[in-house]
Amino acid sequence: MRTRARRRSAIAGAVALAAGVIAWALPASSASATGRLPASTASPVVVVTIGFDDGTADQYAALQELQSHNMHATFFINSGPVDAGDPDHMTVSQLQALQAAGNEIGGHTVDHANIQPLSTADATHEVCDDHATLEGWGLTVTSFAYPFGSWDANAEAIVRGCGYDSARTVSGVSIHVSKGKIGETIPPADPYATRTPPNPKKATKLSTMEQYVTNAESGVASTGQTLWIQFVFHRYCDAHCGAYTLQPAKFHSLLDFLQTEEGQNLVTVLTTAQAMALS
Repeated sequence: MRTRARRRSAIAGAVALAAGVIAWALPASSASATGRLPASTASPVVVVTIGFDDGTADQYAALQELQSHNMHATFFINSGPVDAGDPDHMTVSQLQALQAAGNEIGGHTVDHANIQPLSTADATHEVCDDHATLEGWGLTVTSFAYPFGSWDANAEAIVRGCGYDSARTVSGVSIHVSKGKIGETIPPADPYATRTPPNPKKATKLSTMEQYVTNAESGVASTGQTLWIQFVFHRYCDAHCGAYTLQPAKFHSLLDFLQTEEGQNLVTVLTTAQAMALS
């Protein structure tokens, strides 16, 4: 406990020196889809984003935990199954309610398509039509996530051309400090291929998710560079809903941990659009 307290004290001191990085980088008019950023953004320099992919119906229950912790997430949506007689996906009204509660809605293609091997015309349909449909439902959509984390230069160009400000992969951040890839940077090296830890699975320990954050805290303390940890979740349920199941109890504990780190000015939890507004 004393060792962790000393580590936090050292990190907090470095944060005080590095805080000006975010304060300087944040334009006065920067805003997410909700039109606001947390007042504390000028202090913490480890940004954490909670992301949910695919828009499955069970994810809507995560809203209660997010609200109880005064946090918001980014939900990347495949528009094809929405209101199409598919009970396994959220409805338009639920997506609108998520946005109204301060969460962000992002694009994830119409049909959860791997766009890298598609023809340019088919990939453009998947990305652009998804974007247009989501905006047609009154949603503000600026962030994209590649299905399967599959992308190349052509995919990046299509995403940019369809009106997105950023695109997210599902790899590139390592838990091994020696590899030197302990977080995405802000601004990102490539805004259309932002890096993340591997997708947490049902068997992924809470301590592992926490370590990605504490590694980034230590990295910020030693370099003064703002680092970004993007968690990518899928199914949300108590039962086994597949390999990438996130149990509500584990999510509650993760948000408790992040709330503690926020309280010590080590972390701020932002949506993807909010994080990109810091660039």
